[in-house]
Amino acid sequence: CSDRRNFGNEVSEEQKVFCSRYDELIDLARSQISISKVFEPLYLNYEPELLREIEKQKARDALRIWIRQKLNCLDDHFRCGRDERAMLERVTGFDEETLTTYRRLLINLDKKLFPEEQILPPVQAMDLETQCDFVQKGKTYDVKQGMVYIGGGPFNMGTEEGPENEIPRREVHVDGFWIDRCEVTNYQYLLYLGKDPFLRKSTFPRKFHDGNYLKNWMDDLMPPMGEELKPAVNVSWYAARYYCNALGKRLPSEAEWEKVARDQTEGEYPFEGGAEFLPDYGWFRDNSGGLIHIAAEKTPNSYGVYDTLGNAWEWVFDHYGVYRLQNKDNPQGPKTGAYRVLRGGAWNDPAEYLRPALRRDTLPQSTRFNVGFRCAADLPE
Repeated sequence: CSDRRNFGNEVSEEQKVFCSRYDELIDLARSQISISKVFEPLYLNYEPELLREIEKQKARDALRIWIRQKLNCLDDHFRCGRDERAMLERVTGFDEETLTTYRRLLINLDKKLFPEEQILPPVQAMDLETQCDFVQKGKTYDVKQGMVYIGGGPFNMGTEEGPENEIPRREVHVDGFWIDRCEVTNYQYLLYLGKDPFLRKSTFPRKFHDGNYLKNWMDDLMPPMGEELKPAVNVSWYAARYYCNALGKRLPSEAEWEKVARDQTEGEYPFEGGAEFLPDYGWFRDNSGGLIHIAAEKTPNSYGVYDTLGNAWEWVFDHYGVYRLQNKDNPQGPKTGAYRVLRGGAWNDPAEYLRPALRRDTLPQSTRFNVGFRCAADLPE
């Protein structure tokens, strides 16, 4: 970065200050920076400050030019301007391992500056488009995109012979609502984080999570490599609710979630044959191979909704509490309470956990490796 380059425009005082600060970060370790094992952790230690300053100074475009200059010089075997070559020599000492690290960090920095430009492999993008009805880049946003309408009416919620927290079975009524076809994926979450820093790993307030928020992400805007279409996990109830609300949606109620998962059936499992046919509909301990899987790989239910059973537990809105017989119309849990509710089971659970009636209570700050969510919405049919 240089306060003497204007990239075709007059250099402002703010840009000069910014460039000066950036160069100070580089100069800080001049004597050791050419050692790859020192260079990378040193850079990553200062990168959050760099990203905040870039955002503050609205310097993304200027930094992109700077990044492209450095990458072009690297790709052209240092056949570039004297200043560019001198800078690369100063930073890397032309050490091969450090040059490789430097190039990778530059590419990752560009991804973090422009997350909205990241694209998925064609096959994965097609899966999102055809199965989850996902909104691809360039489309006009429609809150109903990726959702399916669930008609209102009665259904039997709970069970007669299960654990105490699942009984009694009683008829309840829910109004019509919309719900996501698929669990929210890392890619969808990334696209939103690119627009709203509040939910990012480094900035999401600590009081809203247990310290492991997005633990599996490498950085604020870097989900696990190759896991873009897997459910976003390590997300607290607060983060899930914020995300849904920001998109004009909400978390589903416990009753809404169970209505969808039951799929207009009355049995222990929502398909003929019971647990024997569970592998066709969900990922769980017996068939997951010990891994969470890409969304929408299994058979959807009759509503066209995927993965209500297995793959990732799902947050619902309700506080956790015992069922009340008198609470029959659009039932929700207690008005207050320490715990929220998880539904659906996950990839590492036994088959008996993947029942529509099963409930689990969890602190809303909890961020677990097997807990995700999907959104619902109140919209005209």
